[in-house]
Amino acid sequence: MRTRQLLFLLLALPTVAFAQATPEPPKYPDFATVVKGAKIHEGLFSLHQKDDQLFAEIPPQLFDRPLLLPIAIAKGAGVGGTTLNFDEQWVITFHKQGEKVFVVRKNLRFIAKPGTPEAKALDTTYSDSIIATLPIKTVNALKASVVVDWSQLFFSDFANLNVGNIDRERTSWHKVKAFKKNVELQVAATIVGANTKNIGASGGDEVVDRRGVSVIIQYGLVELPEPGYQTRNADDRVGHFMTVRKDFSKDGADTPFVRYVNRWRLERADGSVWKEGAKLVPPKKKIVFWIENSVPGEYRSAVREGILEWNKAFEKVGFRDAIEVRQQEGEDFDPEDITYATFRWITSEVPYAIGPSRANPYTGEILDADILFDASMVRAYKGESRLFRDTAGRPVDFPSTLQASQRGLMLPNDPLDRLRANLGWNDATTGKGDQQQKATSSARYGYCQCAAHKTNELGLALLAAASVNGLAMKEGDKIPEELMIQAVKETVMHEVGHTLGLRHNFKASTMLKPDQLHDTTITSKQGIVASVMDYNPSNIAPKGTKQGHYFTPTIGAYDYWAIEYAYHPNASDADLAKIASRSGEPLLAYGTDEDLYGTLDPHVNQWDLGNEPLQFAKDRDKLSKDLIPVVVERTISGGEGYSRSRAALNTLIDQFGNSAFLASRYVGGSTYSRHHKDDANAKDPFTPINSAKQREALLFIKDEILSDSAFVIKPELLRKIGGDRWVHWGNERAEMAKEYPLVEKALGIHRSVFDELLSTSTLKAVQNSALLQSAEEKPLQLAEIFRSLSEASFADLPNKDGKVQGTAKSSVIRRNMQREYISRLSNMVLGQQGSGLLAFLGGGATNAPADAKSLARFHLKEAKTRIEAALKIEKDDTVVSHLDELKEQITKVLSSTVTGKGP
Repeated sequence: MRTRQLLFLLLALPTVAFAQATPEPPKYPDFATVVKGAKIHEGLFSLHQKDDQLFAEIPPQLFDRPLLLPIAIAKGAGVGGTTLNFDEQWVITFHKQGEKVFVVRKNLRFIAKPGTPEAKALDTTYSDSIIATLPIKTVNALKASVVVDWSQLFFSDFANLNVGNIDRERTSWHKVKAFKKNVELQVAATIVGANTKNIGASGGDEVVDRRGVSVIIQYGLVELPEPGYQTRNADDRVGHFMTVRKDFSKDGADTPFVRYVNRWRLERADGSVWKEGAKLVPPKKKIVFWIENSVPGEYRSAVREGILEWNKAFEKVGFRDAIEVRQQEGEDFDPEDITYATFRWITSEVPYAIGPSRANPYTGEILDADILFDASMVRAYKGESRLFRDTAGRPVDFPSTLQASQRGLMLPNDPLDRLRANLGWNDATTGKGDQQQKATSSARYGYCQCAAHKTNELGLALLAAASVNGLAMKEGDKIPEELMIQAVKETVMHEVGHTLGLRHNFKASTMLKPDQLHDTTITSKQGIVASVMDYNPSNIAPKGTKQGHYFTPTIGAYDYWAIEYAYHPNASDADLAKIASRSGEPLLAYGTDEDLYGTLDPHVNQWDLGNEPLQFAKDRDKLSKDLIPVVVERTISGGEGYSRSRAALNTLIDQFGNSAFLASRYVGGSTYSRHHKDDANAKDPFTPINSAKQREALLFIKDEILSDSAFVIKPELLRKIGGDRWVHWGNERAEMAKEYPLVEKALGIHRSVFDELLSTSTLKAVQNSALLQSAEEKPLQLAEIFRSLSEASFADLPNKDGKVQGTAKSSVIRRNMQREYISRLSNMVLGQQGSGLLAFLGGGATNAPADAKSLARFHLKEAKTRIEAALKIEKDDTVVSHLDELKEQITKVLSSTVTGKGP
């Protein structure tokens, strides 16, 4: 038995030894086999492109190394050229974990000094986000690199577009480029699903078949810039885009936030320290803008001049030729490549221009800028498409939206609104929420509507010129070249300012007095406005005045100052404080988007001009009323249809709404100052608007806007306000052939006035502003607002003396205004109730001050008394039924049980 066992063991030994000598199968497929036949792209990463696969080698030194990840839509769906994540740059790392590679997005918002207890607490509290995983496909033993397939990452909705699903079977690599410090990847993606209806800028015509929406998405992976850049702290007196981080190591500071100015790295080529008056020196590295060859030849000069205009400001801080402009000829580059700053020309149905820039999220150093200029705005300039078009390229035919257009809230046809709402990339403000908050957030990061409304301004200027010259515009007529070039140059200057780091300045338009606006001896040197970063209307000369510049020809005093603060080459903290302390100088007044949306400062506006916005409002109101009677004869020539007259009339009537908005900001308004204590010429943070001026604005609204007389147009003229009778794709609005909707237009403007004057913010501002004034200044009271609105609304009804004011008569426009006013008063009286009678009346809960609710109830009772007096003498069935309905509504409101909260 033992012999047999021994023999068995001896026979088994070779087998055991053989088994131990057998090598394990390879962990991964052979590298050479995996990449065989692939096209190689050598750069920051070694890439192997093979059919729809893109194998990327990640060497050890690139693991856990921060990389910028810029994203853009390069082409397609009417949104080509759109920068996506410029508002908060993505920084990612590749992290090897077992048999996978994690794609990690870094959380850069919070920082602390390394080695401190705060740093340890920070590490415990906050974390990065793992946003994707990639399986390891193979390894390159020669380089010790790990290989992954990037198609698995970028053929998904990695950009977080939220507009549908990317169909892998219909998606491919469009372009792959590798450079020493970056790689640029373009994915030709086909998007499917119900949400594809959200893709596009002007309503859907840009996509021929939504069963497959094709866009080219550009991704970059970019090394962070070399060290040596000096951060610069921001100052709230000067408007710059910022990079903001929260530093938990800042002991004793008013705030833990660290705010850096976003700016380019400009250093004197000779390394010298600059002092005022020293010689000009070029920078070590210039800011180079490439004018893409898509820009038509006739505009390249204006574009070039608009860009180079900013060199004047850089000369004031010692730089010669800080900006260089190059015209693309035979050069092959992708504008989305972060290493190129470009001026691009696109063609869409929506006129707009934007100038976003990308900044290092660690320091605020600007790395890239791409200005996008939509050709449809210029087609309107040229007359290639008809004048007086809305932002979708169709004749305008909707009620005036005073608040939306003036407050800068994005209109339904605005491409930027659609992009923010529909391409909801990693930004809380793109979800549900307050529209003003979304608009403010967009503006903070560079979205701009400067060009969106300029087409109408050009149309208004041309109509005014035609009226002065006694001429009629003809189909295909071109706007005078002088006007066109000025408009293009100003828009370019504005957008370049954004790419240099400057925010909007909506106070800049108040620089000149009205009688100086057309004095070219002044405007040629210092411009029409103190900054090109405002939204400026066309500068139309009144009758009897020689026309000056239509648009500002040069950058202004504020622009020089903002560049000085950001780019002074060797400024110490003391130097910067001294520069910012000049904020009290009148030409350096600054008010930006949050001042427009969140305050009642009548000097912070869009589309106003001159040092007195109320006077501008009155002038534009008068201009429109003077032009309405001749709108047909100045826009239509023999043999032409009448559709242009409708759009032109809309342009004029909308001026009433814009004028009302400018005036309404005086009511309860204050001038808001960003000055610091001891700044020269500094004002208090709040200075109430002179009470007499507030009352003047209220009277203007009462007499000129809240009146049916403002909308009295002769029947023979209205019969000639024709419609567009073409019905096809891109022009489906067959209702354009209907009668002109004057009633609806008037109601839209009147509603907007009530929105402003009866808003909770205005009513509270009136009360609080009164506390900032002495009794001798006779501050405006809430009672005066309600009295003005009631007198305007019920001018056709007997007052307490049984008399009708003036010659006011009932009309459909006035009756609609009365219904709207009674509804607003009713909502205010019913207060916090959000259902029942309030819901029946079509209102929502209000938070009006207690005094305002009491006044609303008082004026409802007074209105009821006047209505009862009118019913005793009125014979017209329409008027009687209208008044009887109002009476019943008021009775129900006054008799309802109110359980509202206190003040």
